[in-house]
Amino acid sequence: MTDDPTPLLKRLKINTVAAPDIGLVESWYTEWLSYSVCERGEISAGLAGSWGTPSMTGRPYIVMQPESGADVFLRVVEIDEVAGYKPMTSLGWNAFELIIDDVYKLNEKLLSSPFKIIGEPSPLDGDLNFIHAMQVLGPAGDVLYLTCDTVRAEDSMLPLPGSFIDRPFIVILAGNGVNKTQSYYCDKFLMKREEDMTSPIGVIADAQSLPKDHVFDMGFMFLGQAGNFIEYDGYGDQYGARPQTDGQLPPGCSTVSFSVDNIDLFDLDFVGDAVTDPSAAYSGGRCRTARGPVGELIELVEGP
Repeated sequence: MTDDPTPLLKRLKINTVAAPDIGLVESWYTEWLSYSVCERGEISAGLAGSWGTPSMTGRPYIVMQPESGADVFLRVVEIDEVAGYKPMTSLGWNAFELIIDDVYKLNEKLLSSPFKIIGEPSPLDGDLNFIHAMQVLGPAGDVLYLTCDTVRAEDSMLPLPGSFIDRPFIVILAGNGVNKTQSYYCDKFLMKREEDMTSPIGVIADAQSLPKDHVFDMGFMFLGQAGNFIEYDGYGDQYGARPQTDGQLPPGCSTVSFSVDNIDLFDLDFVGDAVTDPSAAYSGGRCRTARGPVGELIELVEGP
């Protein structure tokens, strides 16, 4: 028997939120989540073209980091407001998950914040009951899962937080069911095919006007480096593509960027050419963006 291959997506590099008011996102994240701005600029024509979104050229953006200084970035880019966008009712990237030191203390803090708490802290079900999580809604329809490991065993699959609120470590992807999503990432990126699960997911049920105990198909895929994951959730067939303005990024939790060794090795549905962008978030590496199986934008960034 041979060992499983190492997944070609190594780790999370950039999570992008697309927002009509990036200043509002900045103020909420800096004051309440202790993120700091490490770069400001405007999207270049080359980068906008690599995303397949030419109307993003010249749009302002900021890059933010957690207090720990981890080089996993949150990027906020300006888009026009999109009528009809409602979080967790369309396919694609629907939430970003941050590792937290103590989710109960954070909940107490956020009670007086402008973030809307859409899921109070609680343990996961079954064998994962050592993981406790809450969920909040941000100013751009951006959904954050805020998660801590209450045991922190040496063999824990969760990363240790380097600050009270640390880096993204999971990105959440919605598709119609889970088979198409998992098959794509296993085939294209050598992700290990894990056993699917079923679980109530209260925040999604609320968003979709379903009973709180409605059970969703879902699962996890491990990236190449420990402490980095994709969660995939199964939505009903009535849910489809996210509304967005032509030529711009989709609203809310918009795109996810992953570190890879060589973007030329991938046979994907690329939406633009490879570029080298001077943003610190890319660490000098080339980047190129593909469209995934449910329309999600997957940005590949060369580097560690």
